[in-house]
Amino acid sequence: MKEYYILTEPLAFLSIQDIRMREEIGEHGTLTVTGYIEDEKEEEYLARLTGEVWEKVEKAGMDGERQVLFQGIVTDFSIESGYHQKQMTLQITTGSCLLDREEHLRAWQDSALSYEQIFDQIMGGYQDGKAVFHSPMGKTEGGLILQYHETDWQFLKRLASRKNQFLTAESAGTGAQVDYALPQGHRADFPEEGKYTMRKELETYKQKKLQGLSHLKEEDSRICIVQCREHYRIGDYMDVQGRRLYIRRIDSRLEGGEMLHDCYLGTGAGMEVPRIWRDEMTGASLDAMVTKVKEDKVQVEIIGDENRGQAADIWYPYATVYSTKDGTGWYCMPEPGDLVRLTIPGREEGEAFVTSSVHMDTDSADRKDPAVKSFKSKYQKEVRFTPDSIVITNNQGTKIELTDREGVHIVSAHSVLLEAAEDITVSSDTGSLIVAGASSVNLTQGGTGIRLDKGISFNGGELKVQ
Repeated sequence: MKEYYILTEPLAFLSIQDIRMREEIGEHGTLTVTGYIEDEKEEEYLARLTGEVWEKVEKAGMDGERQVLFQGIVTDFSIESGYHQKQMTLQITTGSCLLDREEHLRAWQDSALSYEQIFDQIMGGYQDGKAVFHSPMGKTEGGLILQYHETDWQFLKRLASRKNQFLTAESAGTGAQVDYALPQGHRADFPEEGKYTMRKELETYKQKKLQGLSHLKEEDSRICIVQCREHYRIGDYMDVQGRRLYIRRIDSRLEGGEMLHDCYLGTGAGMEVPRIWRDEMTGASLDAMVTKVKEDKVQVEIIGDENRGQAADIWYPYATVYSTKDGTGWYCMPEPGDLVRLTIPGREEGEAFVTSSVHMDTDSADRKDPAVKSFKSKYQKEVRFTPDSIVITNNQGTKIELTDREGVHIVSAHSVLLEAAEDITVSSDTGSLIVAGASSVNLTQGGTGIRLDKGISFNGGELKVQ
């Protein structure tokens, strides 16, 4: 075993008493280090730790060779004073934690997108952000992909789970870097006389089977825990009892001046994860604006979407009060610019559909009286129901009004034409029939007619007066 010592920078220790480190697939890596510092460094370190500090922990050999054990952001710290000594504790987290700080609302509505493009877009928003793909993700399913008030870390983990894969946080470099699926590791030596434990995670195995990973075998629940002096990485592998097992978790500690590592190994299939769902998204209803309408479908722009302005080609069904396969039902589509609701009925955002329009603020008198119901197009054609009438109008001087007290009132800004293939009957049970014309009145039947125009004129066949 080579002799070595532990170095940290830029925050240095006089001596280190304790180190606890954990790396695991699907989680941020963490390291906690405790040691003594120079008294005069306290104020300097306190000032530096008010900002973002990237701390590196290295194993340095006596020959000058160095190996990075861990590198990340200081996410918590304390400095204690006692017995004329200053003891500092740092909690360091991998740069992947930057993805886990702020929740976002983003929608991807381009059916041609690949998952890699979504990853790259998100990681491009971070300094030195990078996603490394160790297996292809490929094209999306072509439907809506929604980041629903999730951090980028939560969202990318959820996307990875669609392929039963996971994220691994980069623990040796700076920046927000993650690996998709298990990193391509190196062969590690199984300690011949080292301490190891074999166990089975049977409950986890059963749950995975129930959640869709039906191809798993019971042997995939087996975990081998090996204690090593060498520092390995997630994805490195060992041959154990004739089987290749991969490191999925590492718990490290400083013991007697030496770093000891408990490596958790399992099969590649055993690391697969069931699909992660965003349960809070079930039943969500988002404000949206219609951008295009085609037949019985619409395209929308989600209000508050951080991706507004990106390409969108997904058509959503528009919900109606009644519809059948043969076309019977209520057909009334919104117009571009209308506010609607994008509704997600279940856990899968790809099943989203658009439902009812939303009233926008307006000074229109049409919406002042809740007792009046109306149906109006943007071309001002309207059917209005009041407590005592029904009005059909074009709001340009032509209307048909049915009132409880006065009957039927027809007003036309132009002409009125009545046509029938058979009879037209106009009758009054108790009153009169009044036909009035400002210039003339003409009654015709075939070649016979009566004209009232400053007098009465008859033309046509025989005239009989009784």
